[in-house]
Amino acid sequence: MKKISIALLLVLMLTLSFCGKKKETAALQQKPLLVKAELPRKGTLARYFKYKGTVSAWKTANIIPDASGRIGRILKKQGDKVGQGELLATLDMTALELQQKQARAAVAVAQTAYQNAKLNAERMKKMLDNKAISSLQYENTQLALDAADTQLKSARATLDLVDYTARNAYMKAPFAGIIAAKNMEEGDMINPMMGMGQSILTLMDLSQVKVAVDAPAEEIEKIAIGQKCRVRISSRPDETFSGEVYSKNLAADPLTKTFRVEVRIANPDMKIKAGVYADIDIEYLRRENIFLLPLTALLAGDREVLVNESGVARKRAVTVGERNGTRFEVTAGLQPDELVIVEGNYDLKDGTAVVMAGDKK
Repeated sequence: MKKISIALLLVLMLTLSFCGKKKETAALQQKPLLVKAELPRKGTLARYFKYKGTVSAWKTANIIPDASGRIGRILKKQGDKVGQGELLATLDMTALELQQKQARAAVAVAQTAYQNAKLNAERMKKMLDNKAISSLQYENTQLALDAADTQLKSARATLDLVDYTARNAYMKAPFAGIIAAKNMEEGDMINPMMGMGQSILTLMDLSQVKVAVDAPAEEIEKIAIGQKCRVRISSRPDETFSGEVYSKNLAADPLTKTFRVEVRIANPDMKIKAGVYADIDIEYLRRENIFLLPLTALLAGDREVLVNESGVARKRAVTVGERNGTRFEVTAGLQPDELVIVEGNYDLKDGTAVVMAGDKK
């Protein structure tokens, strides 16, 4: 009898313990889960094609003379701003001035010789008319006149060439810009006919810059002249600049099968330097005044969300429009005043009690 009483007591204690744990578990299950929710907000959604490229100056000019010579003066240094037509450098004029004097003297000699040949030809013509000389003698005087005329033209052409060289010994800025590099020194010899990329100065227009990128065939049709762009520069990672598409090729590169697209970026303060890397986002789609939610609000399948309905999570079927990397457009299925759960909705069941972050419950 005593053993039976002890057994009943143990059974009773186990039953009470089990019931207590069950009630505790139920209480935990009924405790509202913490979530974050927000209303659908009207805003703008944009989508971008992303490219990488290198910044180039809007214009670049290598300052060189048209003829060879010794550099006389370099009037500007690296970093100087210059206006269009401003004098930048000159060749040494000593040799050119001597060449001009020589060419002028040669013209004077040729002019005198031509005048003498012309007078002689006129005299010989009168003598021929009077049959005082033969036709052969007269023809010789005409040949001498022609030779003198050719010599005069040659001397004048030489003088024109020397004068042209002298005029172009004064090298001026073809456009307003900034001296990006000084490549030679006063006294150096320069011969542009030799090529080799020689230049005295490098002038750049950095008031605006450009970036060339290569777009694949499946994207080029969505890119149009005038489309806006976001630009980030490697040398200024904390700033975002604005640009626009100003040029695109209509034919693909035969090797890469991509299309060259050029983006123009205003650079009035010259913060952007030529030669640095750039990330270009070309905006190809823009929708304004639409209802938007974070992508985190979408449940698996991208067709449903959970709303906070008086402290209870309820599923809503929604129609999703455009989306980008962070947000999506809601075209149907929600009212503007419905709170949509955007955080804490992972594996959350329909009908679960929830509490908003910040609520005192």
